[in-house]
Amino acid sequence: MVRSILAVLAGILVMGITVAAVQWLGHSLYPPPPGIDPTDHDAMVALISQMPKMALGMVLVAYAFGTFLGAFTATTISRAHKRGVAIVVGVVMLALVTLNFSVIPHPAWMVVAGLAIPIPFALLGWRLAR
Repeated sequence: MVRSILAVLAGILVMGITVAAVQWLGHSLYPPPPGIDPTDHDAMVALISQMPKMALGMVLVAYAFGTFLGAFTATTISRAHKRGVAIVVGVVMLALVTLNFSVIPHPAWMVVAGLAIPIPFALLGWRLAR
């Protein structure tokens, strides 16, 4: 049980690092305008509405890749409950995606895709790691 808990924590850590790395890459390809304040809600809403679709797509790639690697890591570390730890990582990502979309409005297509990504990619990570 302790190993499963540690597996989930490691998976969440890997997921977070991966999402940050892919989003950093996305910001390199599609830099935000100079002087944007990420703590200013209205500025973020305006930025999201003006971002190119490919820039928004990079966010979805970050969610998918992060969930996949996090679930893969958790599955690899866990000795029991391999599918369960992968799903927990996916549910954590789903909760974070939901929180993000509830705080900052996004295009409808991105919300649908973003909510559809975490669980299938967590299961893919589980499937390939077992």
